[in-house]
Amino acid sequence: SKGVIFADEVGLGKTIEAGIVLSQRWAEQKRRILLIVPAILRKQWILELREKFFLPAMVIDSRMFNLQRKAGVANPFSVKDKIVICSYQFASAKKAEVQQLAWDLVVIDEAHRLRNVYKPSSKMARSISDAVQPAPKLLLTATPLQNSLLELYGLVSVIDDHIFGDAATFRDQFVKAADDGCLLYTSDAADE
Repeated sequence: SKGVIFADEVGLGKTIEAGIVLSQRWAEQKRRILLIVPAILRKQWILELREKFFLPAMVIDSRMFNLQRKAGVANPFSVKDKIVICSYQFASAKKAEVQQLAWDLVVIDEAHRLRNVYKPSSKMARSISDAVQPAPKLLLTATPLQNSLLELYGLVSVIDDHIFGDAATFRDQFVKAADDGCLLYTSDAADE
């Protein structure tokens, strides 16, 4: 699998679950890890990783990026033995640098922000998805769907854009069928 979506309700431990996955990767020496989070949560993630999991992390923002470039670092995202944390906007703006690295894991918090990745107007979501496409991903969200099954299509396509085919095929197969009242699958139907 190219990834997984943790879609638990608010407060049910998605961050803790992600920390366990991060700890396992770290123990396996798979330490090229990127966390893409809302800007306001960057420091919170550093504290959580440090205090609960004893994992080192650093935030890459414009200031740090520019300092590293001035110091001669070709790609400031290429950090050894620290988890790299950045905002959605920064990951999108630095798509080329993110894309250059072979990430062992990419964790995307509040991943519902990418659920419209299939829409041409969703440039930031498309940019992030393209930048991390080959990497295994862990998407965290309390609200994977709000208005349409196509939002599920969008999140899954961030992990692997071939699972459901294109948006039109998904719409015909699942959304239209659900709208028409067709039974797609239930555990009761499987028992009959």
